Amino acid sequence: MNFKEKLKNCQKVLGTWITSPSVISLDSICSSKLDFVILDQEHGSITSKELLPLINTAKSRGVNTLVRPSHISKESIQHALDQGADGIQVPNIENKSEALKVVEFSKYPPIGTRGYSPFIPSSNYINNGISWNEKMNNNIITGINVEGKEAIQNIEDILEIRELDVIFVGLFDLSKAMGIPGEVNHQKVIDKLKHVVTLCKEKHISIGTIATSLDHMNFLIKLGVNFIVYMVDMNVLSQSYRVINESFKNYIKK
Repeated sequence: MNFKEKLKNCQKVLGTWITSPSVISLDSICSSKLDFVILDQEHGSITSKELLPLINTAKSRGVNTLVRPSHISKESIQHALDQGADGIQVPNIENKSEALKVVEFSKYPPIGTRGYSPFIPSSNYINNGISWNEKMNNNIITGINVEGKEAIQNIEDILEIRELDVIFVGLFDLSKAMGIPGEVNHQKVIDKLKHVVTLCKEKHISIGTIATSLDHMNFLIKLGVNFIVYMVDMNVLSQSYRVINESFKNYIKK
């Protein structure tokens, strides 16, 4: 079963946010055999010219790759998919109209309006014909982030769109919108997440969010979240060395 099929069946999958353009650090992360990574162009330092080597690095390890562009942008979505990304996850979607734009920009006609060139990395630089476009439309993963009050209010309308594969609840932006920035474990935030989880399960659409700790990850799994994004690459690296440094300081005090 491929990654798209797993998402369609709402199977549990694990990934992480990638903010660094380093192919070396990404290769190390992907050696852990995660299901997927999300290359972050909204908050990360990854430029368009760095997507291809990062995507190829993940592919070499058998890890699926999504790209988060900075906003709804036909050019950014097209470029990410042309470079061979398995899909996109677009941030700050507030309503059905915006979600439909994401579908439109990520799919070839007749579903969408994605620009067409066969001579790109995703098609191995050759013209594969009509069947290739149909295959891409079927295989591309289309995800959106809902992370504001308006988005949560409009979630039932958004879930009417059949082409969406992943609904990702951005807990940090949601907590900010609710006036409690960073309090992702606050009951008010959890209640909003539970609401979206319930609706996604009814529609058989994969529901995702960020796990901020191992205990939080376990909580989310039990809550029904199946698309788990565990923290951010540079945070995991920094925190690991903080633990090492604190341990060192404690050892030399003895």
